[in-house]
Amino acid sequence: MKRTINLTASLALATGLGAGAAFAAGDTLDVVFINDGHVAPYHVAWLSGFEDALKAYDEAFPDVKISGRWLSAEGSLEKMIQQTEVTINEKPDVMFVNAINVDAFEPLVAKAQAEGITWIAVHSPMDSADYSFTLGDVVNGTNQGMAMCALSGGEPFKVGVMLGQAGNPSGEARREGILKGIATCDNVEVVAEQPADWDTVKAQSIAENWMTQFPDLNAISGVTDAYMYPSIAIATNNGNTDIQFYGYDGDIPIIQQMQGGQVMADILLSGTREGWNFVQMAYRIHQGETPDKVYDFFTPLVLTEENHAKALANGFPEDVQVYYVPQALEVAQKGYLEFGPDSVK
Repeated sequence: MKRTINLTASLALATGLGAGAAFAAGDTLDVVFINDGHVAPYHVAWLSGFEDALKAYDEAFPDVKISGRWLSAEGSLEKMIQQTEVTINEKPDVMFVNAINVDAFEPLVAKAQAEGITWIAVHSPMDSADYSFTLGDVVNGTNQGMAMCALSGGEPFKVGVMLGQAGNPSGEARREGILKGIATCDNVEVVAEQPADWDTVKAQSIAENWMTQFPDLNAISGVTDAYMYPSIAIATNNGNTDIQFYGYDGDIPIIQQMQGGQVMADILLSGTREGWNFVQMAYRIHQGETPDKVYDFFTPLVLTEENHAKALANGFPEDVQVYYVPQALEVAQKGYLEFGPDSVK
């Protein structure tokens, strides 16, 4: 069933928070986001949304000075730990940490909390964190896998699944969901699984190998849209117009490929949306409001209207929330409509 939202209102998905106390004059809010990388399209959108949101909130609420910064560990666990230790010593109000390995950060969570810092675990939940910002990865992966079943045509269908980084909870949950969704039909066979470690260069190598090793490969599924870019490029260069792609991230260029392209389904995260939601969440917490300890970000499945109709005719569940491409693009591009200052006024 296609679900619509009022983009100009404060959405239910952005609320679930109680009333809080007003700011005192001259108050400050310092927000830090520590990420594992910075060059993937999703990370670029994350940073853009985060910076735009900080500026918008600072201008909208003159009684509080709102500032923040983004740090990139460039894929290095050692560098991320060092950045986190330095940040704790600087005592910001709120820290969002997209940990490469959550176990390595457990001692730092307690250290941050002892300094009065609110720790928000991003994507990979942590029981010790004050809050976890999650994506419903198992459900999203299941929806991707079920969409593949419904759009495979019922004939023997071979797919390769590109995974995240070993031990990363978010990537493992996405894999679990994708395989669960694929298991709902008998004709789809997973012929290869391989981690690409969230790296587009590794994804390119894997895609090249798969398309050579399995000339009858019908689809590539990925736990991130970062894998779609090199895979689509290789298929295009080889003149392979039949292979399908199933993405996960809601990157705008990938969603755009769904209209007349070979991308069949995606999951609407959108780095821009997340960046805005991070600042909104920090503002609400600093104001004294209390989100759910595990804050599950709203991430609908994206299909074209035509493919949704086809999927439903092939048994795809009607209760899965689906956004069509035009709506998904608007939501992906304009995070302020859901999570801007108007959503908390």
